[in-house]
Amino acid sequence: MAVDAVSGSSGASSSTNVKVVDADEVGFNGLTADNFMKLLITELQNQDPTNPMGNEELLGQISSMRELQSNIELSDTLKEITSGQSLTQAAGLIGKQVEGKDSSDNSVSGVVERAFVRDSKAYVAIGNSEVPVSSITSVQEPASE
Repeated sequence: MAVDAVSGSSGASSSTNVKVVDADEVGFNGLTADNFMKLLITELQNQDPTNPMGNEELLGQISSMRELQSNIELSDTLKEITSGQSLTQAAGLIGKQVEGKDSSDNSVSGVVERAFVRDSKAYVAIGNSEVPVSSITSVQEPASE
């Protein structure tokens, strides 16, 4: 987790550089497996030689690292499954008459021509408009010709 320096002066002009991070990167949520490994290695390099870390502590930290990696892999797998399910749901709307709002909050209605996923969100295309599946308010069979 990188944080830029904050600098300032007591005078009239001051300069502040602050990096804004997502909520899921705050605290331990931003700790990656690589960061954890760097912390562990740094701790081992800087430990007191007269009181070294015991085997139990070391094994506990390695176990925590493996658990963290497993959780990351599980989270990635769940995201992929969710994305696939969203696409399946959106694909089920192809050929249906739908009403909803596009990303600019404009009302859109028409027959769904295609479905796709962008940034882990499912969308359907109606003419030139792209409507998030979560913004669809009505689904009907198209009128018979």
